[in-house]
Amino acid sequence: MTQGNIANEGSRNITSNRFEMRDFISTMPNEIIGNILSRLTMKEAGRTSVLSTTWRYQWTHFSGVVDFDHSLRSYVLRRLHVGLLTKCIFFVSEWEKFMARLEHVMKSLKCPSMQGLRVCMDLGNPRKLPEWLKFASERNVQVLDLDFTYHFTEPFYGISDNIRNVLSSKKFEMKSLRVLRLACVDVNGEVLQCFLATCPLLETIRVTESTRLVRLKVWGQGLRLKHLELVECNILYLDICAENLMTFRYSGDYGKFNFESVPSLEEASFGGRYASYLQANMHDEDFFGVLLQVHVLKLNLSTYTVGVIEGLPVFDNVRQLELQIPHICGADLGRPVSVLSAFPSICMLKIKFMRSNLVDVEHEWKANLKQEYPKLRELEVSGYRRDPSQIELLISIFAKAPNLNRILVDPLSSYYADRSPDVKARVRNTRRDSTLWLVDALKPHVPPSVELIVL
Repeated sequence: MTQGNIANEGSRNITSNRFEMRDFISTMPNEIIGNILSRLTMKEAGRTSVLSTTWRYQWTHFSGVVDFDHSLRSYVLRRLHVGLLTKCIFFVSEWEKFMARLEHVMKSLKCPSMQGLRVCMDLGNPRKLPEWLKFASERNVQVLDLDFTYHFTEPFYGISDNIRNVLSSKKFEMKSLRVLRLACVDVNGEVLQCFLATCPLLETIRVTESTRLVRLKVWGQGLRLKHLELVECNILYLDICAENLMTFRYSGDYGKFNFESVPSLEEASFGGRYASYLQANMHDEDFFGVLLQVHVLKLNLSTYTVGVIEGLPVFDNVRQLELQIPHICGADLGRPVSVLSAFPSICMLKIKFMRSNLVDVEHEWKANLKQEYPKLRELEVSGYRRDPSQIELLISIFAKAPNLNRILVDPLSSYYADRSPDVKARVRNTRRDSTLWLVDALKPHVPPSVELIVL
């Protein structure tokens, strides 16, 4: 190779290296960078600040979901092997740091529109709630999720009852809002009706543990509402006329419900005293028509009751049934057995046993399940504790479901049903080995053709 060729080759290598070393992403407009960052989580977007001086503040153009979730951290802190006073000090310190980080991020973000705002922290912050609502309104969020449910530790339980995050009737324009979730936020029917009237794209409303929600009217032309959940809200009067409503969930005291028009309803869920009334009064005109049209039904039988219910109507329309069953170890499960008899056409059955107490039982309970379930293909069980009555119920179901294909056993108890995904994953991982041991007692009774899986 001649000296000239060597020089040309070296020149091309230098040019190529310079081309490879150029940072094309940093030269992009802020709008495009913001769009890229919005496809990440808030934490991932924040980590890009260490890439270079150019990227130090690029995260402020983030336009995705501002997600501040302290659930997993609270779960870990609650299980620390330290004194009670130390735990309380930890909680206060964590709460203050959380609020400071959230305020800093909200003030730093520059994007005029956001996909959503999610704040999940025990007790919340009543003084900051108006600011968060204003932020959500100004940024045209599509998802607003405020969860202030208290999970941490006992000393603050009394305080948590007195610290209430109240959402007043002050109007905030949220034309882009599609999902509204409020937990431990006191909101009344007028405020929810205001959201329905001023948020034309609103499809999901979930309210949990609101002490002020007593009366609610869900009416209006052109409502796009598809999912309505009212959990642990003791409503006295509920009136619904929503043609697009697909799922409805209520847990609380018994009240007067009027399902005026819900032609699209496919899934219904009831809990609390209302479910206790419903299981013995399925023929009641208030919801008999609802039960006749849904394909998925979930009943939280939160009150332990002994005895069989006679004369229940049969609902062949229900394809998936979920029963949450309170249970004293070794005691009678005749009530859930009688409820099962009303749904002979189910294809999937979920049984969630609530925490059992260990007591001495004089007589061994027998299931005597008389109904056949020829369409049942899948059975999912959670909260299983190797209890003789639980085993008896499950064996009886095995015998009455000749076409059963699969049994899923979930280590996660119903106590964690509404917790965040990361907390659920941690609990499942922690309890999986003990659940495998518990399931060993079931294996001899599982038909050979049925697959047994521990999640």
